[in-house]
Amino acid sequence: MSSLNPMAAALPPDAASPAARETTTRKAPASAWYALAVLVIATVLGSIDKVILTLLTEPMRITLSLSDTQLGLLQGAGIVLFTGIATLPLGWLSDRYDRRVVLAACVVLWSAATAMRGTAMDYGVLFIASIGLGVGEAGLGPITNSMIPDLFPRTQRVLANAVFALSAIFGSALGALLGGTVVHLTDDLRHWLPASMQQMETWRLAFFVMASAGIPVALLVLSIRRTRRGGAQPAPPDEAAAAGAKPEAAHSAHAVTQADADDVVSTISFRDHLREHWRTFAGLVVGAGLASIGMSSIGTWLPIMAARQYGVTPAQMGQGMGIAFLCGTVIGGLLGVAAMRYVQPRMGPAAALRIIMLGNLTAALLSSLLLFTRSATDAFTLLALLVIPLISGAVLLPNVLQDAAPPHLRARTIALLSVAGLPFGVVGPLLVGMLSDALKSVPNGLAMSIVAATLIGGVLGAWCCAPPKARSCA
Repeated sequence: MSSLNPMAAALPPDAASPAARETTTRKAPASAWYALAVLVIATVLGSIDKVILTLLTEPMRITLSLSDTQLGLLQGAGIVLFTGIATLPLGWLSDRYDRRVVLAACVVLWSAATAMRGTAMDYGVLFIASIGLGVGEAGLGPITNSMIPDLFPRTQRVLANAVFALSAIFGSALGALLGGTVVHLTDDLRHWLPASMQQMETWRLAFFVMASAGIPVALLVLSIRRTRRGGAQPAPPDEAAAAGAKPEAAHSAHAVTQADADDVVSTISFRDHLREHWRTFAGLVVGAGLASIGMSSIGTWLPIMAARQYGVTPAQMGQGMGIAFLCGTVIGGLLGVAAMRYVQPRMGPAAALRIIMLGNLTAALLSSLLLFTRSATDAFTLLALLVIPLISGAVLLPNVLQDAAPPHLRARTIALLSVAGLPFGVVGPLLVGMLSDALKSVPNGLAMSIVAATLIGGVLGAWCCAPPKARSCA
């Protein structure tokens, strides 16, 4: 494990080369920004469908008599595991077929799974529905990160990535706010429903309401204008020469835009690309994966702890989580951009990865404050503090992922990195659930379980990604 050092390693040459600069003043058309807006809408819907499960976990647990271990399996194996399993085949499909059709099918699938959760009468049906949700949402990451570089030229890609990342993160906050509102309104409008549905639990009705948004969003995805892979990048110099350019001009352009041309016409195989950069990819997976053990635990279990210990209702929880995410996102996004501008000139291609891991480590250390919360307000305030360092790194992650491979391998590479991180995403929520069940007789046992998983994962993840000199000193 000590040989894995993605922080010190350079990114693949096609991403790290100083020649990889945009030489054209061409701007993205309005259709590209429309496509970006639709991708944000689809991502927000997915966020709401995920968040609303967390908001409704406690009433669902009471109705179906679920244990904390079962809840951990729902979030870990049910969603995270099958999201990872489905990511690679969906990335393969996205690299070969119309990405709009693949994404629209994913939206329909996860919406159907959301409706299925509302029909669950036992744990088995709920688990199968969680699998459907995970498989459906597995296509979001590879497809969006594959499409954005093809929609926007390199000069606008960082801006587009920042807009999408912040919008998606705000979507999580909006998902919490809207999820709580949906739960509240569903209960208030119960008397307008058919008689057969009026006696249903509120959590079931809320799932049905959210599922109904799937078809309109899928149609919006299909309305995106189809884009050519690598189409937003400059034309290779030989194409300019074929169009009548002078040989001298073509030769001069070739020296400056070679990296961009390589992105477009590269024919390197997926296997050769992995063999060439496996150390960087392996280190990224191990370091980020260990840190994600704790981060997934916080997102899954902190709201449940607030409901269980402080009697927070789903609507109150949605409002508290939404405000916490909004405040943390604004501060964290600004901090991440500022840190990148300061660190990149000094560290080069490794800057973004260092900032991401530093943010994860900071959040892990801050999580220990969870043991000292005494009210729901304390818990949501701590959540906002945890979001700040996480978001500061999250806004930089799309650029790292998109530059990890040429266009014709991008979706599969991102998908493979996600699949490789599967064990870590599954372990987090499940580990906390098992620890919580074992510590039922201990006061504040759930909080202790969350902190233990977060601290251990965050510190080990940062250690694995530290430069060799720093690790040897430790």
